[in-house]
Amino acid sequence: MIARETDAVHTVAEALARIAGREAADPVAFGEPRRLTGDEAAHAAGIVPARARRFWRALGYPEVDDRAVDFADSDVRLLRLLTGYVDEGMIDESAALHLLGVLARAIAQLARLQVDIVAGQLHRAPESMDTVTALAMRLPEVQWLLGQVWRRKLEDTLYLFDPSDDAPGVRDSGVGFADIVGFTELSRDRRAADLLRVVARFEHRSIDVVAAHGGSVVKLLGDEILFTTDSATSLAEIGVGLVHAFAADPDIPGVRVGAAWGPLIRQLGDVFGTTVNLASRLTGLAAPGTIVVAPGLAAALSGTPGFRLIPMNLTEIRGIGTVTPVVLERSE
Repeated sequence: MIARETDAVHTVAEALARIAGREAADPVAFGEPRRLTGDEAAHAAGIVPARARRFWRALGYPEVDDRAVDFADSDVRLLRLLTGYVDEGMIDESAALHLLGVLARAIAQLARLQVDIVAGQLHRAPESMDTVTALAMRLPEVQWLLGQVWRRKLEDTLYLFDPSDDAPGVRDSGVGFADIVGFTELSRDRRAADLLRVVARFEHRSIDVVAAHGGSVVKLLGDEILFTTDSATSLAEIGVGLVHAFAADPDIPGVRVGAAWGPLIRQLGDVFGTTVNLASRLTGLAAPGTIVVAPGLAAALSGTPGFRLIPMNLTEIRGIGTVTPVVLERSE
């Protein structure tokens, strides 16, 4: 089984290499030859190699020997654009490198997912090579698709931006974690391909639940999802929805949810702070198929129709202090 899956991945790589017009053993840049060393690319971009290497690392480019020919003309253009933004004062270099790191990790995850999906399709139906080739030939359309999604998300973010906020990176919001119960045991008992399908189902179904109740997914961590929302009621609905979504799943032995309400520090698409830490700790206290919320969130939900709040025992939570967690349930 492992050999067949590996062969499928190799088939994908060979197909993409042929589409790019190069041999599978050669560096492939989708039709664009890699003809420059790192130093040559840096000099062509008008910057010193040490600075170029900082941007390569932020972008997640693999470390290569200084003499290795591993860069294309588009890499030079990319360097010029990125360093130009910094040199023109649009953004300082440390923030640019941080942003690039976040962006590169997200795109790398997307690229791996694309390859996994195509490899899985070839594994299930080897005769579908023509379909895979056709999809690869339409990469410019995929590039447009990614750009269009980014534009829409940027519009939505700008719409919600409040220029009067004294601390635009900090505001009170709801934050929650949900994770798969017993994932360690599940990982030990499943084949890699089966486990990937379980994780994909958990992620996709969780994203649907969060979006359906007006929340935003901050990050996916395989067996865990982190989400935020601007409404206490929405946060509760998401928690109940997630528990319900996996209550009868034959492969996922339920989920548990922890949630809190309070100030969140937002930076480059991520969230930080005591409220996030509290929600994470509460997830660890939750029994399978239950939702445990912080006292502040319970107070915000008090009297809200459709929910029952059951205080737990006073608990010492590491890094937080003494807290009375509250179990949240859907009332009849």
